[in-house]
Amino acid sequence: MTHVNPHYSPDWETVHDRHALERDRAAAERDRLIAEGATGTDEYRRASAEFERHQQACLARFRTRHATVQEYAAWLFDSFSVDGGDWEGGIPVPVIDFAELRTIEAADAAWSRVQRIVSESAAERRLSLPVGQPEGLRAFADPASPTLNRYWREFSPSALYPTGRTGAGTSTLVTTDEQADGWHVCFMHDWASVGVSVTNAIERLATAIYREACALAEQQAAASSGIRGWLERRRTARARAAMLAPDRFHFYQHIPPRGETGLQEQFDRVALEFRDGRYRAPEWAASGIIPALVQSARFDCALDTAAPGGVRPQLALTHDR
Repeated sequence: MTHVNPHYSPDWETVHDRHALERDRAAAERDRLIAEGATGTDEYRRASAEFERHQQACLARFRTRHATVQEYAAWLFDSFSVDGGDWEGGIPVPVIDFAELRTIEAADAAWSRVQRIVSESAAERRLSLPVGQPEGLRAFADPASPTLNRYWREFSPSALYPTGRTGAGTSTLVTTDEQADGWHVCFMHDWASVGVSVTNAIERLATAIYREACALAEQQAAASSGIRGWLERRRTARARAAMLAPDRFHFYQHIPPRGETGLQEQFDRVALEFRDGRYRAPEWAASGIIPALVQSARFDCALDTAAPGGVRPQLALTHDR
């Protein structure tokens, strides 16, 4: 389906060339005044204003050269390259259905949107960490692992401050992976969140996850009833205590790249001390590479808005190790 371009003018080229001639004359006058050192004069300001006026008129003529919006859109996307940089494999360019464009303004907006998306993607690639498994890290390696879980989570202020102290909540993408040495938990910073950053909340996030794991273990133990259940709880109590030892929880933070500010991607191991029922004294150890499934989690995991607060099932506890 095509839509008529109300700006179309059959003599667009004649009008364009007339303005182009005046633009070039103004440019020559401006260059002469620059060479004479007269950039602070009224003559220079008038020449600059004339150049700009005719330049904008020339650009406006391009909107009048096509009879339909679809022809204009095809010309626009073919004539002006999308700056995605020279990347192996290229940058995926969003597909625009020209038939859906009803106005010239909509075509311009579509091209600008594609330009922005591709430019931001290229900037993110420049700022992204190389993909790989950090030395000694077995977690976050197998995307098909049954012990791997990734979910968006909105930690409320009450979850981070259970004693009633005031503070802001945190939105984060949580990736957990159970290994022989315990649970590996990565918190990804959400740039769109207005809450406290993952870096600043890391102690409280780690403590909240640990408390939830303990509560879940108690629920599982309480599910066994009767004499048999009582014997089972006694038999497994010591094993569960060892399984939920604070030092069996290993924490990480992922800070995605941010093209508009030039911030490099980060993947850090965060060592924490456990004292008085909570994690404290974080120490960050930066990694020069990042596991593929951690880096891609924000693209692979859409926010589940169907669940209350966007919360998905949280930390899962499997069989005793």
